[in-house]
Amino acid sequence: MKRTLVTALALAIAMPVITLPVAADAQVLTGRGSPRRSPPPRPALSEAEEDRLFEAESMVFEIDTQIADIHAAAEAQGGLTEAQQNQLNELNRRRADVQRTVDRLEAKRNR
Repeated sequence: MKRTLVTALALAIAMPVITLPVAADAQVLTGRGSPRRSPPPRPALSEAEEDRLFEAESMVFEIDTQIADIHAAAEAQGGLTEAQQNQLNELNRRRADVQRTVDRLEAKRNR
């Protein structure tokens, strides 16, 4: 009898402890294993915004072409005249404005 009592006591001590989650733990664990919802996709550019983007990109190309033409003419003459310099300043200002529009619309499209 002494042996069985010692064996039963040894088994009881050696058994792992099993715990059941209490209400607070169960509430925290309920969301585990469920698929995560991705946020809904953001809308792409509207047709009007896409048209503005294409127009702005073509305007940047045209302005760059005009700037290159002025630089080529200045090289042929040996330097920029005052009128050409004023034209370059105006073209660079317009290009910066149009490029900001392009950058803003591209950033919105790439979100």
